[in-house]
Amino acid sequence: MRVLFDGKAPVDYGQIYVTSRELPNMEGAFAGQANGLCGAGCPGALFLMTGTHSGRVDFRIEAYDGEPPAATDAWEEVVEVSLRPRDAVVDLVPWGDGPLAQLRLIPEGQDTGRLPAYRVRYCATGMDAGSDPFGGLDPEEMDDGDYTYMDRRPDRYLLCFWPEGATGGDPSDAATRTDAILRQTSRAAAYWHGWAAGLPPARSLWEQVEAEQRRRLERERRDEEYRRRDELRRWGGRLPTERLRQVRGNVHGIVLLDRDLVDGVAAVDAGIQRQIAIWAARQAFTVAGIADLDWMAPAWTALDRGLPLPAEFADSRALWTRILGEPPVTFSIVSLRPAGFGPADPLGEALDAPVNPVAMALPALVAAGEADPLQAALEALWAAVSTYAARRNELLTDVRRAFPIVEERL
Repeated sequence: MRVLFDGKAPVDYGQIYVTSRELPNMEGAFAGQANGLCGAGCPGALFLMTGTHSGRVDFRIEAYDGEPPAATDAWEEVVEVSLRPRDAVVDLVPWGDGPLAQLRLIPEGQDTGRLPAYRVRYCATGMDAGSDPFGGLDPEEMDDGDYTYMDRRPDRYLLCFWPEGATGGDPSDAATRTDAILRQTSRAAAYWHGWAAGLPPARSLWEQVEAEQRRRLERERRDEEYRRRDELRRWGGRLPTERLRQVRGNVHGIVLLDRDLVDGVAAVDAGIQRQIAIWAARQAFTVAGIADLDWMAPAWTALDRGLPLPAEFADSRALWTRILGEPPVTFSIVSLRPAGFGPADPLGEALDAPVNPVAMALPALVAAGEADPLQAALEALWAAVSTYAARRNELLTDVRRAFPIVEERL
């Protein structure tokens, strides 16, 4: 016999645990058991009940190579359970705290490749006295601030481990037995045994697997529903085609403004999409008053010929500096409104705000040169819309007039 622990153990809420890894769940530990003092329903863990609600109780833990002698008459409560630990060393863990002691079930140096199943005997005495908050002491005779009664608890406990009898040649192959109440004396123990007996039966392994599968499928369903709702929001309430999903860049502004136009542009061939992109860029530059700059000619020529923009035209900030003779300055405007008092049409309000048309138009040129013709068309249209600002409906009408095939494809 080896003594694994012998001393005072703090308990709270009448609980203390032995665990290989995570702490056991109370109902899960006792479901399907006859006894309510030592719960072994959670894999690799024991849930131990005490008479003392809060305090420090005498606790002793022993390990045997074989079944120990029957508990002596000094122990008023005796129950047994079976345990399959997950590690050769388990922890004695008080409620709400870290491990109090490490319990080496297999002696150091012995092979721990295959852990045996263990039979566990939990013995208790004095549980009814321990259920008294003052442990039988008269609080009237105690000095104010005297909490020594917390360390003088009348109940004490013994926990014994030994390998289950093997059905073959290896203890790890042993068939575990059901739990058993070998002795019951106190009202406290009777209460916990009755509570355990009233729990729903423990679920079988297959039932647990099925329940986990249902939870996983439900999580996947919810995740897919959230993804679909988010996609609907980002795409203006209508799910996009796979082609639209593949588009990258700043396209969601035009999506929220005119989803029918987006679908029409997406439905035409790549050549028409490229023409729309160049048309939108020219419209934006015209409104900004910079379409006729002589030095811009190489950019328009490259776009018309389906060539990449020359490097000097691919940077909107550099173009701004060249046109206006000074680098751009970024301003941030913050609007503070009480919750629930935002604009009814935040996109429309943003587009109606005063803008610098040159700043809004320049991204249209870069957008028109994008490799993906659909992205080029949608980004250039959005830049043109931003340039037109409050006159944006003119642009939306003109693009349909210039490219009637867009409407025909809806």
